[in-house]
Amino acid sequence: MTRETLMLRAQSLLPNLPQETLEFACDLVLEQICNYCNLTEAPDGLTNTAALMVRGLVNSVQLQNENMQPAAKGVSRGDTSFSFATAAEQLAALEARVTSSPTTRHS
Repeated sequence: MTRETLMLRAQSLLPNLPQETLEFACDLVLEQICNYCNLTEAPDGLTNTAALMVRGLVNSVQLQNENMQPAAKGVSRGDTSFSFATAAEQLAALEARVTSSPTTRHS
């Protein structure tokens, strides 16, 4: 299955999701499927399952930009200054956590 095929299917389930977020979620799901199955490409027969996984990922971690709470990136005390991470920075941090976390398989 190609990324574009998955994105079209997932977009029908999540029509209001920003394109960047959809791409990120699809990439994560495809990577997860390929790693779990020890394949270089996800099988076409898993397109619907992968689309549902994308929807589950988006809903479980609330990847929609309007729901994402800004994360504090920096705080200063003198003259009080705050800086917040953008949605893209938060998604990159999430990707780093997801790809670095060990997965367990039951055989």
